[in-house]
Amino acid sequence: MLDIPAIRSEWQALRPEIEALFETLWQVPELPGLEVRSAALLTEFLERHGFQVERGSGGVPTAFVARKGNGEGPRIGILAEYDALASLDNEAVPYRKGSGRKPGHGCGHNHIGPANTGAGIAAALAAARLGIAGEIVVIGCPAEEICWGKIALQQAGVFDDLDIILTSHGDYQNGALSRPCHAFVSSEFIFRGDSAHAGMGTVRDALKTAEEAMAAFNAEFPSRFAGIGEKHIFRSAGVMPGVMPEEVRLWCSLHHRDLAPMMEAYAAMKEIFARVAAKTNVGLEEKFIAACRGYLPNDVAGRVLDAALREIGPPRWSEADIDWMKELSAAASPGKPFALHRNIEFYSDGVDYYGQDDGDASWIVPLARLNWAYPTTVPIHHWAWTALSGHKASSPGPLMGSEAIALAAVTFLSRPDLVAEAKAELRQRVGDEVITVIPPGINDIMARDPQAFWEARW
Repeated sequence: MLDIPAIRSEWQALRPEIEALFETLWQVPELPGLEVRSAALLTEFLERHGFQVERGSGGVPTAFVARKGNGEGPRIGILAEYDALASLDNEAVPYRKGSGRKPGHGCGHNHIGPANTGAGIAAALAAARLGIAGEIVVIGCPAEEICWGKIALQQAGVFDDLDIILTSHGDYQNGALSRPCHAFVSSEFIFRGDSAHAGMGTVRDALKTAEEAMAAFNAEFPSRFAGIGEKHIFRSAGVMPGVMPEEVRLWCSLHHRDLAPMMEAYAAMKEIFARVAAKTNVGLEEKFIAACRGYLPNDVAGRVLDAALREIGPPRWSEADIDWMKELSAAASPGKPFALHRNIEFYSDGVDYYGQDDGDASWIVPLARLNWAYPTTVPIHHWAWTALSGHKASSPGPLMGSEAIALAAVTFLSRPDLVAEAKAELRQRVGDEVITVIPPGINDIMARDPQAFWEARW
């Protein structure tokens, strides 16, 4: 019988360090691919507790792989994320107070990194204390927010020796997941025309062409590709209205439950863009970023996390925490009733709205994820999520998740039969499909000069 109190005591001893790192990482938000300080804080945490750490793993400078244990039993991988989102800075106050020009933890990765890293440390220490064979592998995964880091690591073989992968994230419910999320594809398109005085104009108008290309795609794709989601921004579209820009950069993303129809829509996007650009003799260059499948459900792995969560119990918010979140919610979503999920549930129906760069990995290694809840009136990828991520009211959720992952990891180490069952389920679900990673297009620039990516000059 698994000694649950021993595992939980190891985690409780680490709790102060985990909570301190929530705040420390929040204070140093770093863009994807630039997470130098965040990665250093987490690797120092791991080394203090006896992990052997490799930095720059898989050719990704701000990635790491940390190991503790032995190779005689299962290898359990735990994924840590720690990048922030552009333009979402905010102070930890229940109202908008930020410039909107600096990065901020509007997705709560200042929680995921310390929570998952702490879970790995606790699991390894507990396994050693209980004499359980196996290895805990904490993998530092940069640049999730551009859905690239884990794809690059998988391409480099970093996940190849793992038997199970565990991870977590903040969302709007408390519970373990065994359901798909969306596949995605992301690219930047560069339209090149002529610079000119806006009053005189030019035939080769890059901005007008880019706008027309996006409009043409949006006009065609609902009828041709039902169910495909589309998002885009103009990253670079001129500096002042009097000067027509010679270069315009359009960053586009598509998403769908299934990879194949989404990639068909992406091929159509490229064809439509090329057709529009050819009309005005404007140059067009595709700068492919990344593409990935959505999650492959795994009930066996998900149920192990579910059992761990029910042992730990739901987040323990204080009344002061609730009052603060209500105040924040009123500012972020005026007029909407406050709602916060406070139970534990298992989620196996439906499709989640997001994409994840470990989607492909879940088709090769059984992956289980748990979520912790934020109020539904605090939008994700929003200044209010940054504010909450920096306040103590946000800590109970990731603390619950961290302790549950530690318990689930030791459960898998002690039960190789569960690992075998999860792998058998994966093989049954994949069937004859051959799973290959679509090579990302930004590996070189992110390894060599990630700042160039963020300055739109790659």
